[in-house]
Amino acid sequence: MSKHSIILFITKRLVFSSRNKGIVKVISLISLVGVAVGSFALVLVLSVFNGFTDVAKTMFEKTSPPLLIEQTKGNIIDIKTISFNTTSHDDYYILPIVKTTAMVSVGEQRSIVTLMGIDEKYFLFNALDSCIVNGKHLFDIKDSLFCLMGVNQATMLGLNKGAEKMNIALKLTVPATKNDDVMVIEDKLSSINVFYQASFQSHSELDDGFVFISIDKARELLDMEENTCNSIYIIPKNKLRTDKIKADLEKQLGREYSIKTILEQQAVYFRIVKSEKLAVYIILAFIIFIATINIVSSIIILYIQKDKMNKILRAVGMQMRDLRNIYFLYGMFINVLGSLLGIALGLLLCFLQQQFGLIKLAQDAFVVDAFPIKILVKDIVAVFILVISIGSLSIWAITSRIRGF
Repeated sequence: MSKHSIILFITKRLVFSSRNKGIVKVISLISLVGVAVGSFALVLVLSVFNGFTDVAKTMFEKTSPPLLIEQTKGNIIDIKTISFNTTSHDDYYILPIVKTTAMVSVGEQRSIVTLMGIDEKYFLFNALDSCIVNGKHLFDIKDSLFCLMGVNQATMLGLNKGAEKMNIALKLTVPATKNDDVMVIEDKLSSINVFYQASFQSHSELDDGFVFISIDKARELLDMEENTCNSIYIIPKNKLRTDKIKADLEKQLGREYSIKTILEQQAVYFRIVKSEKLAVYIILAFIIFIATINIVSSIIILYIQKDKMNKILRAVGMQMRDLRNIYFLYGMFINVLGSLLGIALGLLLCFLQQQFGLIKLAQDAFVVDAFPIKILVKDIVAVFILVISIGSLSIWAITSRIRGF
């Protein structure tokens, strides 16, 4: 029988022996439960964070394009100076967008909104036309005087259900582009009239404070030339090719233009989410560290209790490092078993939450009715590595101090 086999056999006897009763057994059980609870909490919390991040990304997909092209200097893009086709490409669609802040007036009602000048290709991006709740059969993107907005914004302007059938005119006003020498206040403003045609409900920020009109009318309002825009949306025909398309466009367009993904467009939000996730990871890692202290305590007490066995093993020629390995393996068994048990329970609860939505959110508090869950293999691996690393370092720190007698 090899030396390693003997060490494993003795460790197995220490772990499973029915003689290990009293305080050692209690502390070992508490240690195992503590590590399991920490691992369980890490898996669950990280999966919930991933779920909320995924929901947020889905919401941002309605408002933020997969790729956004803007000028690094200035805010007017002349599409004719860009070499790709302005209608479509083999791998993606190109959507010119005119965007500005404007005041919309309906009678005595006024509101400051984000004005979006779009064309029919815009709905390839977020299928907003499928979210229309009022005026669905009246809406016509080819009508140059159309005006589309969210139901919340429409209600704010007094445009309740049925108003889309009344051919109501809306006045859109922005500061005139050339007003330096104008003395009359009214001449410092530029205005156009459009007709309210429909409203949508997308359960995103588009429902509040956004108004959509024809891109040609937006250019007219802002005194912009034909084939110009503020930004360009790039909509890949295959989402899996987004990163490659971005890389190709960066080479093609150079530093004069910035090209941002959804995550880069919402950099502050996703940076905060990552920071919160890291903070939770660190806090729970500290809890796991506290749990491993119990393992250390059980090793110390077990070592004292097995003093007679230790002397016998030393007497028959066992090296001190082999004795240390026995107690190290004993502690690691508790650590690994607790980690695997916690991860398994965490994955089970995550699966049940995904399938049945056991833990609900407050009604109307969010776009989903239960806590969203997304399990990432890298998170599970990270949890296991974290628990094993903390456990092995703590256990090694105490077993390495075992001295000869």
